[in-house]
Amino acid sequence: MNERKLAFVIPNLYGPFGLRLENPDHNAHFDSSFRENFGPFNSAVASQLTSLPIPSPASGFTYTFDPTLGVYERSAQTFGPILTERAETLGKDRFYFGFTFQQFSFEQLDEIDLENVPVVFTHRPTVDPNSVFLKDVVSTQNLVDLQIGQFTSFFSYGLPDRVDVSVALPVISATLDVVSAAEIRRLGTGMLEDDDLRLAHTFRSGEDVRDRRFVNGSSASGLGDVILRVKGTTNRWERAALALAADVRLPTGDELNVLGTGAAGFKPFLIFSYNRRMSPHFKVGYQFNGKSILGGDVGTGRKGDLPNQFLYSAGVDVGISPKFSLAADFLGQRIIDAQRVSLIKADDAANPPNRTEFDTIAFSQRSVDTADAAVGFKLSPAKGLLVTFNLIVKLNQGGLRSRVTPLIGVSFTP
Repeated sequence: MNERKLAFVIPNLYGPFGLRLENPDHNAHFDSSFRENFGPFNSAVASQLTSLPIPSPASGFTYTFDPTLGVYERSAQTFGPILTERAETLGKDRFYFGFTFQQFSFEQLDEIDLENVPVVFTHRPTVDPNSVFLKDVVSTQNLVDLQIGQFTSFFSYGLPDRVDVSVALPVISATLDVVSAAEIRRLGTGMLEDDDLRLAHTFRSGEDVRDRRFVNGSSASGLGDVILRVKGTTNRWERAALALAADVRLPTGDELNVLGTGAAGFKPFLIFSYNRRMSPHFKVGYQFNGKSILGGDVGTGRKGDLPNQFLYSAGVDVGISPKFSLAADFLGQRIIDAQRVSLIKADDAANPPNRTEFDTIAFSQRSVDTADAAVGFKLSPAKGLLVTFNLIVKLNQGGLRSRVTPLIGVSFTP
């Protein structure tokens, strides 16, 4: 059932009917405020998962044909970058396959600590706009624990000497757990003398129960979004090369379980690399995304635009020895018109002003810049075989972020 899918963990945190207090004599509903104040948080988390970095399917071994000798020779002195690209291609009829694993443990969303997300819920409007019931609020402190493991298989093949085609097959394991500590703040009814009215808002009918803990969670695993790539070297000089490439993302992953985006994507990009023992490289591209439920409303099934992204990276890989090279990269992207989350005082969003003691979250639609550093190495213990290790470290606070993301991998070029 949909209710067990990860995209419904937050919407169903307080049960299928939302945040409603137990009182047969009073319609104490805070569910509309929940949908307004916590619903977009779900979309903000889910839609930004489309920007997770995927390791490069480029082979660590690249070859060019030497017509004077009639053989293929290695065209690079290093094993290349790990998360970015170089312009050199595999070589005609060369084949490459590899496997990597990345573990994402998300701690922040737009400077909001996911272990402590404050949200204040207000009462549904009543016939009397001056009712004391409207002054009561429910304040919550929420822990959002999102873990994603990404196991990716890569297959690349060299067509002509300057063209590679690749496919990336990710298998995703995702877990989302949410804990909400809720407290009824009787800012209006707390001053009433009538016990029945004073206890109109309670978590247990007829009793003074102001605190309650809510827990919801789910996990899923399966195929993610398959990515197809073509890369062609357009210019080649003695020590440098320029290439054009494009990725096509297929919506093969289950978006309601956060295994995929639910939308097709297209990313053209340009690569420049310089080939020496210390080899710099640069990449710039743009990710076009379609419409998905993750960009809209999972509750109603309405689709919305996933944010497009402008991506850029630069780095260097260094050949330490014939069997060992280091790689370091700067990874930047601008997520355009994304759902953003910020911290405000509750009285900035609703009256009366005596709610200033409570923090809550607010949403806006604007772009966000993310910056990460990646450092790692590649080791060749046998001919054609590479073992890879890498760490991604966040450099700023924007977007959905993991403080440190490890990567391990193995690849082979016959």
